[in-house]
Amino acid sequence: MKKADKDISNILLQVKKIPKQVKEQLKPLVQRLLTKCSSAKALTKKAEWDEMTEIFETLDTIQELEKDYRITFPDRRNNWERFYEWCEENGAEFSSVEVQEIKEGNFGTIAKIDIKENEPFLKIPRKIMMSEISAKNSRLGPLISSDPILQHMPNVQVAMHLLTELLDPKSMWLPYISILPSSYSTILYFNMNEIKDLQKSPVLDEVFKVIRSVVRQYCYFFQLFQRDTYARSLNIGQYFTYDLYRWAVSSAMTRQNVLPHPDGKQQVTTLVPLFDMCNHANGNLSTDFDLEKGTLISYSFKSFSKGEEVCMFYGPRTNAEFMVHNGFVYPENENDAIEIKLGISKNDPLSSRKNELCSKLNVSPNGPFFLHKQKLVNEELLKFLEINVMNSEDLERILNEKQESADLLSAEFSDLKRKAFSFLKDRVNLLLKAYGTTLEEDEDLLKQSIPESIHHFLAVQLRISEKKILSATYEFCVQNIT
Repeated sequence: MKKADKDISNILLQVKKIPKQVKEQLKPLVQRLLTKCSSAKALTKKAEWDEMTEIFETLDTIQELEKDYRITFPDRRNNWERFYEWCEENGAEFSSVEVQEIKEGNFGTIAKIDIKENEPFLKIPRKIMMSEISAKNSRLGPLISSDPILQHMPNVQVAMHLLTELLDPKSMWLPYISILPSSYSTILYFNMNEIKDLQKSPVLDEVFKVIRSVVRQYCYFFQLFQRDTYARSLNIGQYFTYDLYRWAVSSAMTRQNVLPHPDGKQQVTTLVPLFDMCNHANGNLSTDFDLEKGTLISYSFKSFSKGEEVCMFYGPRTNAEFMVHNGFVYPENENDAIEIKLGISKNDPLSSRKNELCSKLNVSPNGPFFLHKQKLVNEELLKFLEINVMNSEDLERILNEKQESADLLSAEFSDLKRKAFSFLKDRVNLLLKAYGTTLEEDEDLLKQSIPESIHHFLAVQLRISEKKILSATYEFCVQNIT
């Protein structure tokens, strides 16, 4: 066994197993948490906030009980050479790049030579990837085949597979696991005080949804490792803590890719060593998969000079998606957008007729709708807004038309677009005021030399990106009203 492999194995040998008396203390807390996270969503924002506060308080108690049984990960800085060796031994090709520390704790892929546009710089064979396939072929396989959660949630399969391999001193993936971060900046690592920075952001619904889901999974697996005979025979239950599970889930969330199954007919959730060290930048998708050779090939979406960071394009995602699932915000994100909650009110006396017109023009009556950085108000949103502000006379006239097209909202209704933009302007203005801080104040916060935490920094970054879109939309509405 190589030194880096021994390092992580030796660390695992030093970890204390969770004793029976501690598990007995945890059981009622876990059940309370499971019940709370499985309940229907609260009806009001305040009730939801209070409920999440209770969840975090119980979770804090659980983490306090589990703190002496946490796994301390090796310093990834010491393990890159062994990782490179392991990649080469298994057929990976990456001679034009290497991983370097970009800033403290954050790593990226750097060009060792000049790389031309569309030139392949990574070739990673399937044999070193961790995926649903390797999970089912591992000791976890029988549990996957019998457990409904694992069967239907491939991302959870991969997370649990990662835990199984982490806790196996003979795992072939130890060199890969040894270079993974020991913690993440995903929302699973936020506390309630840090989440408070997002309280008026549209992302809050997704934040709570993800946290509740992962906490519920932790509770479910904690109980599964107590009652299921085969699950108890695995090496996970005796070390299983919330901190360990959120680490595994965050590793999967931030690194997973969907690649072709060997049969070419299905898609497989996969972790791809080395490929997952490339950070995101604006560009275009430039990765291919050679099904015959079972190899992922990553091409440069532009030319990179020697010493420059080689980034890749993760896809057209919003900063809210990046923050929740990847743990970063990308201020230059060309695909950024903010969700705006709109819908035909049930209290509107014209709601049935407006819903009917939405159906006729193929417009959703309740979204989701987004304001986009590149195109603030798209056609679907504008059509919805125009329908939403219509009076009964206009509604009846259009509904009686035989034509079924967006052209029905024509220049004949000259005042309609102005009313639509006026409605949107007022809504956007309310959203901006609800934050409690201005765009300028948030930008000043980021100029402070020491942020309260990386999570606080990310939350303010996200608020800035949202407010820029909302402010630009407000100005756009003003221009279309006057």
